[in-house]
Amino acid sequence: MNSIIYLVGLVVIVLFVLSFLGLR
Repeated sequence: MNSIIYLVGLVVIVLFVLSFLGLR
């Protein structure tokens, strides 16, 4: 379970960074 939560959190962070870079 912990690994799944960690993977989901990592994906969210990556998407946030990509969206942030896309806006600039």
